Amino acid sequence: LENTFGMIQSESMDLQNDPRFFQGNILNKRLSAFAQLSVVSSLMVGACSHVIAMKKEFNFVTVEGWLRVISFMMMSVVLILNIIATYVGMAQTYHTYRLETAGPTGFEIATSYYLNPNIVAWRHIAVKCLLNGLPLYLISTGIRVSMSFETEEIQSMSKGNSRILGGVVLGVFVISGMLMHYIHSKHQAVFRGNYEYAKVTERPYIEKVNELMVSQRNRGPRAPDV
Repeated sequence: LENTFGMIQSESMDLQNDPRFFQGNILNKRLSAFAQLSVVSSLMVGACSHVIAMKKEFNFVTVEGWLRVISFMMMSVVLILNIIATYVGMAQTYHTYRLETAGPTGFEIATSYYLNPNIVAWRHIAVKCLLNGLPLYLISTGIRVSMSFETEEIQSMSKGNSRILGGVVLGVFVISGMLMHYIHSKHQAVFRGNYEYAKVTERPYIEKVNELMVSQRNRGPRAPDV
């Protein structure tokens, strides 16, 4: 296929051993955290894949029909969000590790890839897709469970009682989804506050070091004392 059409490559990147590969660095730590998020998103894709097997008997006249449509749409959105998160997490981790092990300047090349504005934007989008999809998943599951109380035949329960029980279950799942969104927003606010405080605290030291470096350059070269 490679010689005929050029569709598949049979050559890989050069293998050059570097002692720095066996040392820890901040890039690997960030990639390990991002890889864990991609694992969670892949599990969520498996949990949401049953949207394909959902019954498509939509009724746009009754309330139950509209709830079924809303549940189907929400579950579809969650599935798409987690597929995006899974791809971005796997692709960026794979590309960064390949660039990092490309040679003596692999770390610098991998860092430039990791900090590329497009790559950073998609990484942030992937994290938002995963975290914001969890509340939607809870609410959609609650709607489906509440609908199952009426669709399934329960001999010992009347239609009114089954509707009340379904409403209670729906309320519990909706509250859980709202709680999940609140937890996410609270963690995000604390993270941003601490990050901004760290940057504000270190700014005077960075400016002082830069001033000293500039003043040393302005003095011109000097012969070493020893």
